[in-house]
Amino acid sequence: RTRAAAAAAASTDGASTPPRFDYDALFARGRRGGAVPTFAAPMEGLGDARFRVALAANGAGGFDEACREFIRIPGALPNGADPTKLVKNLCANYDADELRFSATARVPLGAQIMGSEPWLLELAARHLATEKSAPRIDLNCGCPANVVTGKGAGSSLLRDPEYVYACVKAVADGARGSGAHVTMKLRSGYDDSSLLRENLLAAREAGARFVSLHARTRAQGYSGRANWEEIAFAKDVLDIPVLGNGDVTSPQRAAELLRVSDADGIMLGRGAVQDPLIFRRIAATVSRDAQGVVRVSDDVFEREFEVELVIDFLRTFAAEVFKTENKPNGKRGSGVQAQELETFKVGKIKSIVKYLFAGNPNLLPHMKSVMQLDPTKTSAEDVLRTVETLVRAEWQTPQNVLVDAFSKRNQYT
Repeated sequence: RTRAAAAAAASTDGASTPPRFDYDALFARGRRGGAVPTFAAPMEGLGDARFRVALAANGAGGFDEACREFIRIPGALPNGADPTKLVKNLCANYDADELRFSATARVPLGAQIMGSEPWLLELAARHLATEKSAPRIDLNCGCPANVVTGKGAGSSLLRDPEYVYACVKAVADGARGSGAHVTMKLRSGYDDSSLLRENLLAAREAGARFVSLHARTRAQGYSGRANWEEIAFAKDVLDIPVLGNGDVTSPQRAAELLRVSDADGIMLGRGAVQDPLIFRRIAATVSRDAQGVVRVSDDVFEREFEVELVIDFLRTFAAEVFKTENKPNGKRGSGVQAQELETFKVGKIKSIVKYLFAGNPNLLPHMKSVMQLDPTKTSAEDVLRTVETLVRAEWQTPQNVLVDAFSKRNQYT
């Protein structure tokens, strides 16, 4: 079929199949004076299930949807592998109900897949849509890591819009008839943004229902500033919703992104680690009326209340970490296993502290002492108590500072 026919088919399918989650109503709400739609971004390594559960705060975390970190789909079928079993195993850890806290408190969780072989992407999308009940299946076209792009996946797809089309279409074909939304998360480009228009149109014509644009190129990595004008460009090019992503660290920055780009919603990643209350702040203070006027009011949280919310986040995260029973190397002696597990728990707490303290001027001077705590001498519970004490004494509302602790490599060549 031609691209136009494929796009028409995808549009008809989306209209005739009831969605598992009504994203269209969500975007409409944000255009009619309601809260601006916000999405918790997929983050490999840092933004795992433990972090998402803590951030969601039993459904009161302030964001409308989260997306799981990417499921890596191989670029070729391993010798002798059964493709159906392979895909089933790769997708085993995705749980659409991960953020269901009660019958009425639930945050939808999208699935993200990353790969470069269309037929395997289609198979994975079909499994996630039909067997795992994913409300949304997102294609990763944004990861800048060399280990990913070297295999033709992630942001390397952006070098060829035809490849983008083929991969998004494969995902759309796999999800067809299921009620799952098909989307794409992309960067502005690989080395530059010269193919941004072509890549956006390829995704739309292949069946993407909306896109999320991290307004940096792959070459930039996480350095420099996100170019929100490129999100505005995407809005001009497309007739589907566009989420803006990059450098949103406060309600003021969220409002500025909306004014510059007219994005339909905002996706946040690293900013939510340095300020776990940022989604709640945006929901409480940022609005856009039916005429498109964006307003931001004063922050609504008193310091004492804010501190308790941050400590609740830390305790929930730690409780999820402390549930861990597996150890890095199950073949070693029980004493070694116990110490490895304790080291793992301490390391997970430190991974959050690295952001939480670095983005907070009063806490920053204490980060070194926390990071130097020895897990062979200090338990994870004691580390948590130390962090809580510091937060109670020193916490202040984070300002517009984006800490780039996400990747040691800021730029990619």
